[in-house]
Amino acid sequence: MKKVLFFAYPTYVDFEIAHTLFFLRKLGKALITTATIDGHEVESLGGLITKAHLSLPEVTLADYDLLLISGGDNVGEVMEDHTVQDFLCKANSLQMPIAAMCGSSVFLAQAGLLKGKSFTCNAITFEKFKSHFEGAEYTGNRVEVLDNIITAKGAAFPEFTIAVIDKLGLWKDEDQRNGALLFSKGEA
Repeated sequence: MKKVLFFAYPTYVDFEIAHTLFFLRKLGKALITTATIDGHEVESLGGLITKAHLSLPEVTLADYDLLLISGGDNVGEVMEDHTVQDFLCKANSLQMPIAAMCGSSVFLAQAGLLKGKSFTCNAITFEKFKSHFEGAEYTGNRVEVLDNIITAKGAAFPEFTIAVIDKLGLWKDEDQRNGALLFSKGEA
């Protein structure tokens, strides 16, 4: 069973990771643990109240197989929090897979994890936070996977899901992978 740590923060975008969570649970029987900066509940952009199991400082990163982060409307404020930056640096130092959707790529940039790497996010996010992405190569592709880091545009749910499940090696075969892609695109 895979263990996934989901980092939730105020106004995270709940729908961006729905397919990913579905396949993590369905295929990998993954245990999903939610952490917030301070261990308190947060409200998603869609109005879901999300209860935290842990605060970031309470997390033992070695216990998890993947760190999952959704995009959100509040990334500009959250990225300045040193707890988040330190946490991401520690996860990266352990070579933990970090899957960051849409605006959460700003967190990786602020922590210095994208320097010298290709990444993607929505063009508007890139333009708004361009100075934070200095030293990284913005591709504009729907998804980018480099080493332990996965980044994706906010509407690239299917590709992001496939990349995350690929990274964890959960597909039983190529047919299952292709079926999941079609499902995530609404074509199954």
